[in-house]
Amino acid sequence: MTFDVTVLLAKGVRVHGVIEGDSDPGRFVPELIGLHGRGLFPVERLVTTFPFEDIGVAVAAMGDGSVVKPVLTFT
Repeated sequence: MTFDVTVLLAKGVRVHGVIEGDSDPGRFVPELIGLHGRGLFPVERLVTTFPFEDIGVAVAAMGDGSVVKPVLTFT
C-alpha cells in the first residue's frame, strides 16, 4: 500500500513509525513479569520453541500465522 504523506500532513495528520517498539524496558519488562505472575500474560501461549535444525519450519509457521513468536533453541 502506498499513500501520499503530503496529503495527510495538509490535513494535520501526523505519521509516526516505530521500529523495535517504543517502550521503556526498565519499566515495561517488570510490568510484563507482574502480569505473568498474576496469570494475565500467558507467555507460554505466545512462544513456540523449535530446535535450530528446524529453522525452516519455524519461519514457515511464523509466515502462516500458526505461531506468534517462534524461538530457536540450541542443544
